[in-house]
Amino acid sequence: MVGLLNRLRLVARALAGRLNPVAYRTLTRPCPSGAQIPGYILENVTIQHLGNGILSKKETTMPEIANVNGKICPIDEAVVPAEDRGYLFGDGVYEVLRCYNGRMWAFERHRQRFERSLKEIAVQNLDLDQLCHWVAETYERSRIPEATIYFHVTRGVAPRSHAWSEDIIPTFFMTVRPFVVRGEGNERGIKVISVLDQRWGRCDIKSLNLLPNVLAKQKARSQGAYEAILVDEKGGVREGTSSAVVCILQGTLCAPPNCSTLLPSITRQFVFEIADELKIPIQQRAFSLKDLYAADEAFIAGSGDEIMGITHADEKPIGTGKVGELTKKIYRQYRKRISKSQDQPMS
Repeated sequence: MVGLLNRLRLVARALAGRLNPVAYRTLTRPCPSGAQIPGYILENVTIQHLGNGILSKKETTMPEIANVNGKICPIDEAVVPAEDRGYLFGDGVYEVLRCYNGRMWAFERHRQRFERSLKEIAVQNLDLDQLCHWVAETYERSRIPEATIYFHVTRGVAPRSHAWSEDIIPTFFMTVRPFVVRGEGNERGIKVISVLDQRWGRCDIKSLNLLPNVLAKQKARSQGAYEAILVDEKGGVREGTSSAVVCILQGTLCAPPNCSTLLPSITRQFVFEIADELKIPIQQRAFSLKDLYAADEAFIAGSGDEIMGITHADEKPIGTGKVGELTKKIYRQYRKRISKSQDQPMS
């Protein structure tokens, strides 16, 4: 307990201006879920189980801000009309990206995917360059070096009707928050479960409609797993609720090819590029849940999770039951790419 209090005192000193401010710290000491640790910081922190024995606590030491249609404001003051189609129908698309050391990571790739999603759902009357300016401006104003940026565009505001008017004006919304550290998942690995994929047929669009993903993720957490792997009726692996899935079979990196039933993952594309640099054979092909169980290694990949080795799937050990060596090597190279990135420096 003394060590924990000392760590919290560091946060208090940061708030007093005696240290550089920190966005989030990670707690991995034994502590019951939902426990509160008062004092030394501006507000209490809550201990949360993330599955596989991983604990995390949130310490808010920097402002969280939002942008609604170009207006930057504190996040708790952000307001959108009740008849926004994103609220009524989930009629919109979104992106999430990470920021490291004051730089947005892979923003241009996210922009391209976002533009494609907008086109696929026929959103019109939108200046994408203006939106990208708002994203950059809002992040710069946040002054949060290690952050998560979320932004979405809905079709706009109108009386509830399935059909829309051609002159409807889209709504832009974004948030910038300090990145929530996810404990030791990247080093220790994670457990996953398999869940039948019950999403719609256009998962290549990054739609606001995420109810099947939400239910599957919650099922995983309730069973002590970190992620749920979505599989089709024949047991074919598609992707995680918020991640891509990759396995290594006999030294070959295998991942399902891009199609309408999975998102074109940006982090997975980085994995392919890194594997090519490392001379690791790559096969973009379908594989089954049985293949996953029999894999030498497996991992999930995503902007938030980065790369996390899968140690167990449905309680079955993957390989040795520990994070594999190729997974570790790919993850190290991914982190090196991030450290060398020069995208959007914070002024």
